[in-house]
Amino acid sequence: MKPGERVVEAGSGWGGLALFMAKHYGVEVRSFNISKEQVKYAREWAERESLTHLVEFVDDDFRNITGTYDTFVSIGMLEHVGPGNYKEMGKLMGRVLTREGRGLVHSIGRDRPGQLNKWIDKRIFPGAHPPTLREMMELFEESRLSVLDVENIRLHYAETLRGWLARYEDNIETVRKMFDEPFVRAWRLYLAGSIMAFVHGTLQLFQVVYARSGMNELPPSRKHIYVDGES
Repeated sequence: MKPGERVVEAGSGWGGLALFMAKHYGVEVRSFNISKEQVKYAREWAERESLTHLVEFVDDDFRNITGTYDTFVSIGMLEHVGPGNYKEMGKLMGRVLTREGRGLVHSIGRDRPGQLNKWIDKRIFPGAHPPTLREMMELFEESRLSVLDVENIRLHYAETLRGWLARYEDNIETVRKMFDEPFVRAWRLYLAGSIMAFVHGTLQLFQVVYARSGMNELPPSRKHIYVDGES
């Protein structure tokens, strides 16, 4: 990404990625989220970082995105969209890109179709569906989008979860005061179980880069993403 380019994000979470892109790449970001609490937090964070001139957190459904952008990005949201809505999302992903634009979809996934663990579906993420790569192709095929790169970073995510679990335990008394003991045990089980799921390959973490079919403004290899030849 380059300064002055426009980025749209579907599902901003707490705002970290949008602010990172603006701070380190100088891009203008519009980030959509239906969680009012997260939007409020993200806006306050943007003010603290003096980045409100570059980042707009929009309290709205991503399906209402309008305009065109150099980059589309979605991190950890596809799991909650549902396969029945992939074609609609794919059309939007193509519609909002400029001719030379590109996009990234980052999603927890599976090697083979299956349902989310029933306990997690009930207690943590109701209705979520980690897709296979074949299921994810619904996003791209009918919208004439070309997959440029696919990477599976499941072991990275296991490390992320270890960090989350450690922070959780460091703040366990605060959590206990905010909620109750069943919540404390449930969230600990979820984090620990998720670590094992990624370590053993029950869950994957796919990052798929795409562009319009025939877009040729591409580097010939992955060399540009490495530093001093490191992999």
